[in-house]
Amino acid sequence: MRYTLPQARALLEADARIERQQLALRLALHAVAAQGDRAAIERLQRELWEDVRP
Repeated sequence: MRYTLPQARALLEADARIERQQLALRLALHAVAAQGDRAAIERLQRELWEDVRP
């Protein structure tokens, strides 16, 4: 594949944005898990699955 420099930069920026979103979700999950509230963990898990399902 041959990308132009602006296309390559846009691709890298999109990848970085996705990575930040994933890190934010992991942080939220770890924060909820650290509190030990099972209902909150299950609620967060349902919310995350809703975002992934087509």
